[in-house]
Amino acid sequence: MSMRNTFKILFYAKKNAPLRNGNIPIMGRITLNGERTQISTQQSVPLKLWNAALGRAVGRSTEALLVNEHLDRIHYRIEHCYHTLLCEQGMVTPCMIKERYLGNDRRNLFLLEFFRRHNDTFFRMVGISRSKTTYGKYRSVYQHLAEFIPKHYGRSDISFKEIDREFLTDFHRYVTLECNCKKNTIWVYMIALKHILMLAREQGYMKRNPFSDYKLCYESVARNYLSAAELRGIIRLTPATPMLQLVRDAFLFSCFTGLSYIDLCQLTPRHIQKEHDQLWINTFRQKTGSPVHIRLFGVAHAIIRKYLTPECNARIFDLPTNGWCNSCLERLMTMAGITRRITFHAARHTFATTITLSQGVAIETISELLGHKSVRTTQIYAKITHSKLEKEMTLLSKKIDSLYSDVYRVLQEC
Repeated sequence: MSMRNTFKILFYAKKNAPLRNGNIPIMGRITLNGERTQISTQQSVPLKLWNAALGRAVGRSTEALLVNEHLDRIHYRIEHCYHTLLCEQGMVTPCMIKERYLGNDRRNLFLLEFFRRHNDTFFRMVGISRSKTTYGKYRSVYQHLAEFIPKHYGRSDISFKEIDREFLTDFHRYVTLECNCKKNTIWVYMIALKHILMLAREQGYMKRNPFSDYKLCYESVARNYLSAAELRGIIRLTPATPMLQLVRDAFLFSCFTGLSYIDLCQLTPRHIQKEHDQLWINTFRQKTGSPVHIRLFGVAHAIIRKYLTPECNARIFDLPTNGWCNSCLERLMTMAGITRRITFHAARHTFATTITLSQGVAIETISELLGHKSVRTTQIYAKITHSKLEKEMTLLSKKIDSLYSDVYRVLQEC
């Protein structure tokens, strides 16, 4: 990395923010590889003494000389911080230089302290652009770490420079043997920790990625979904209470739209829009922020007409908690003669399989409808059903038979 080509320190006067005495505050700008950050020099001058082209105070007055002397010291200290960081870490950013200059030595920041700050920031965005469920996941990982570190290291926190493969292995073993977490829960926890350490590296707290040679395993599990016949059975039910009716309708609506429980709870009339004489849902997934654009089929259309209100910001489905909905679904499934456990999230699986994949919809389209950021996520949800496989094989059989029908007699005559 060449300092001449990539590293620059500039001082400038903040003319649009004069002080009470009429002076103009002087700011410093650190630029490195096109990135920049600003610092306050705690200096100010009358506007007439400042030369913007030189980035200096002009004249031989005592005031100008003192200001320039102070700027020279700042320039030297920033350069020193840059070269020190370059030798220590190799990777340097303007923010890292600023923090070192201000005395906030990132080498001494600890994992739990950083994790706690992350969770506090994340919590403030819950309901806006972050999911409460994801926040709960980060809280769980933090809590496990807060119990693991004192138990295995005899202190309340651990510095980033101490985190290596052995730390990951020990924590993995802890949540497996001492916390009795299941394999996929551990996978989720380790992915969350990996994300936290990635953020720490991006902000200059770590030199290397301890996950670079650490393999994470996910155990594929069967995804519960309803068949077309089971859906018909639930549609024909006559729920005994208004609450069961609401949960049944909301669940069916999710089966035919792919909306998750949390996105369904946030659905309002303003998200329902008419395009070319058809009703569409236009919203964003709360979990990922991905846009969702879904046409309402007949069943979903019939359901939503029962719950739409004139108030555009009112929630369409005033649902109880997810746990309570699942309790209601347990009763509904029993009434429909379905013995396996079906949760509200199974509606999303049903949309991905019975409603779309089994009907020949492309996996890329399903991914778009579900609001996934990656088709790989959709492939986990949308397993090929037996009916889909049978239908594909029937079509393939007809094509193969047609292509080779003229040579069948040859085989029969041999």
